[in-house]
Amino acid sequence: MEPISTVESLCPECLGKIGGIKYAENGQVYIKKECPDHGSFTTLISEDIGHYRQMEECFEVNRSRARASLTDVEKGCPFDCGLCPSHKQDTCLAVVEVTDRCDMGCAYCFASSSMDKSLDPDMETIRFMFETVKKCQNEPTCIQISGGEPTMRDDLPEIIRMGKEVGINHIELNTNGRRIASDQDYFDKIASAGIDAIYLGFDGVSDDIYMKRTGKKLFDIKSEVINRCEKAGIGVVLVPLVAKNYNLHEVGRIIEFAGSRVPTVRGVHFQPVFYSGRAPSGREGRITILELLREIEKQTRGQLKVENFTPSLMPHAHCGATCLTVIDSNGFLPLTNVSLGALKSASDVASKTKKSIMGRWRGSEKDAQKSSCGDLLIKSSCCEKPLSQLTVKGSCCEKPITDILPKNSRLGGGWADFIEMSRNSYLTISTMAFQDVWSYEKERVENCCIHVVTRDGRFVPFCNYNMTDCDGKFLYRNAT
Repeated sequence: MEPISTVESLCPECLGKIGGIKYAENGQVYIKKECPDHGSFTTLISEDIGHYRQMEECFEVNRSRARASLTDVEKGCPFDCGLCPSHKQDTCLAVVEVTDRCDMGCAYCFASSSMDKSLDPDMETIRFMFETVKKCQNEPTCIQISGGEPTMRDDLPEIIRMGKEVGINHIELNTNGRRIASDQDYFDKIASAGIDAIYLGFDGVSDDIYMKRTGKKLFDIKSEVINRCEKAGIGVVLVPLVAKNYNLHEVGRIIEFAGSRVPTVRGVHFQPVFYSGRAPSGREGRITILELLREIEKQTRGQLKVENFTPSLMPHAHCGATCLTVIDSNGFLPLTNVSLGALKSASDVASKTKKSIMGRWRGSEKDAQKSSCGDLLIKSSCCEKPLSQLTVKGSCCEKPITDILPKNSRLGGGWADFIEMSRNSYLTISTMAFQDVWSYEKERVENCCIHVVTRDGRFVPFCNYNMTDCDGKFLYRNAT
């Protein structure tokens, strides 16, 4: 056993604070922790210590704290969320939950959503939550309207419009898409209210996948949502929950489907299952980021390789990974690679993340600047240049673009050709490894920049807000 570091974590049985160790054994990385009352717990977090360390080496950020702390440090992390003074990171995405209701009853549901309408916040409370974001988040402000299923509310268009009136810069809607696909008038009202992007639950391209989780055939519904967003000029991000024995075998087909629906589909954001809230018994479905990336490489026949995924624009190297790719007639042309090292940047991680969300995921008609992945990644002048003279700035240091693109790339033209292709044919493929009580590390939560806004005006890091013990009892969700 090779010790890597100590960790501060939680007991899966009692949610008490306990210590542990992160270590490597047989080339794999584990967290082992021990509760004096409930014994020891060991969790695999990576299959390859080399890849684990490489992600850390390719990660360097500057941080900007929140404008003001809203709670004091009394019990210590994770029991003083609000944000407390020990939190090191400003909010990059604020999650505003407008209902606890959902019409799906999924086997996997970290929110354990129900159908109790009496629990919905009223409009005054939601306005207060929006105003809290404006007060506490550095500009620009980005929120995700979530739940439950937000489209259970008939007044969702008014909620979106109110968010814009308060001054929220970017509003995306987290939805299963059923009402959007079936009610054109409702969707039109959402679009005219000013929604910037649709964050669409999308677990596969075959109905047998959806039947496993929901007992419903949903693929045609998901496709219709994309059709309607295409007509409205609204960007869509596909969001698959991924688990073994569920849909891991379909990740390549999901990416290929996404590529066929570009530019309306702006990204695929894979979420490996984490065991909070409602889930099947046992934890057999758990996968690590590296397992997912290896499957992506295998199922895309090597067009997208593990090495093309760099640490996400998040405050910790192991929170996620991202690949930005353009698409041509030969398939995917990735523009990012961990081998280039860490990006040196004066801007903080929250600012970069918000600009990335607003630039990459917003629909084409709303983007007056006609931004492209070239604008986001390439540093060059606007004049015609051969590709050999262009440089790339993914999550990495600057290198010639010809060092990044596959040798069989057809991008033989100049700067204008590349920009035109990247404007219309780019796709962001990312993954986010949310923590549950078994994988929990205090350091990651203290640096978290995805925060849930509570109804009493606090910000709680996403993983803390949805944390449950092994019996499904929440640390924060039902108490806020």
